[in-house]
Amino acid sequence: MSNLSALLFFLWAIAILTLVLFVLPTLDRNRIREHVESNGGHVVEILRDWFGGFGGRSARTYDVTYITRQGERITAKCITGMMSGVQWVTTRPPGSMSET
Repeated sequence: MSNLSALLFFLWAIAILTLVLFVLPTLDRNRIREHVESNGGHVVEILRDWFGGFGGRSARTYDVTYITRQGERITAKCITGMMSGVQWVTTRPPGSMSET
């Protein structure tokens, strides 16, 4: 492998790593926060579940703690991706009928 191709491979790997570790999680957290707040809730914490097992390759799993518009504190699991939006896996999603 020539020095130029090794350098290009290294730069490509750094770009992919940056995307996966910094850019995608930021976009995911913004998407989740907007979803909760659009239903009258307030996000307390969003934690990545690295071993969640949901969502496959194109979506990531998060544990979200939020306060409902009625003041109830809930922790729920969701998956999100660029093309899938926010899908709630456990507990009640914000704005669900059981929440009102």
